[in-house]
Amino acid sequence: MAEANIWHDPEAAALVLAADWDVTLVALDVTMASVLEESHRQVLLASAAPVPQALGEMLGYYFRLYEGIYDRTCSAMHDPLAAALAVGAVKPFRAPVVRAAVDTSDGPGRGQTVCDMRGLYAWYPPVSGARCRVVLTLEEDFAPHLVETLLTPAAEPVLAG
Repeated sequence: MAEANIWHDPEAAALVLAADWDVTLVALDVTMASVLEESHRQVLLASAAPVPQALGEMLGYYFRLYEGIYDRTCSAMHDPLAAALAVGAVKPFRAPVVRAAVDTSDGPGRGQTVCDMRGLYAWYPPVSGARCRVVLTLEEDFAPHLVETLLTPAAEPVLAG
């Protein structure tokens, strides 16, 4: 199915995936499975630090939004997970390099990302032109890492003098 970022501009997404550079795609398959639970939010709210408390308060909105999707009080972590993967804070477990394209038609598949998943299997020969690493699963649960990071005070900036 089309996820929001690609659905809003499938032509731009198609250009990115067709370009001559490597891309990492963190699709809904993995971000919807990476969930921040109400217990995690309560830890943030109980923090003595103002930033985790404020984030816990803000997350209340997203938890209410996702409650109808998951049938429980929690929230997906789409952007935080993509950012954590980009900086290497979490590692993918299964992330084959495949060929990927975006449906730019006006039909019912508009905005859908289509991946040639034959690269998922070790016995399959490398797919010519494959440049898109599709993150399917993570080495470990992301939520505890995110909460720990949010509770860790940021280092004081070092001023050159």
